[in-house]
Amino acid sequence: MDKLHGASNFVNFAAYSWNIFRYIGDYLHLGGILTLLVTIVKNKSVAGISRTTQILYCIVFCTRYLDLFDHTQSFYLVFFKLTYIVTSIIVLVCFYQFDSTYARRHDTCNMTIILVPCTIAALLLTSDYSLLEVLWTFSEFIEGFAM
Repeated sequence: MDKLHGASNFVNFAAYSWNIFRYIGDYLHLGGILTLLVTIVKNKSVAGISRTTQILYCIVFCTRYLDLFDHTQSFYLVFFKLTYIVTSIIVLVCFYQFDSTYARRHDTCNMTIILVPCTIAALLLTSDYSLLEVLWTFSEFIEGFAM
């Protein structure tokens, strides 16, 4: 690639393109979370929303973003990580605030069936046995079920 004319520009362009897609994804995700929160507050209801899914997402964000305390991260990353954690907790608080509107009979997924195998898989399949890496791997498995 070094022998190609303009190869360095191509590499920079590729890195720049990746950042654009990451930013678009982050802002779309943030927009979705804010839309969910506004809808819950406006309707004063959590009807039609799975509490199990919201708990799983909260677990995903809390286990994935424990590296928040690493001082080498940019403000952008810290902001979004904190935003995802805080907004997922706010959504869960809304479930308790609007408990009478929550349809338990429709939210039938047993979280134990998800959490136990994901914990075992994370312990067996992680690339490094540090706490942060095991929790990151765990969060990836959990996110697959949360979706």
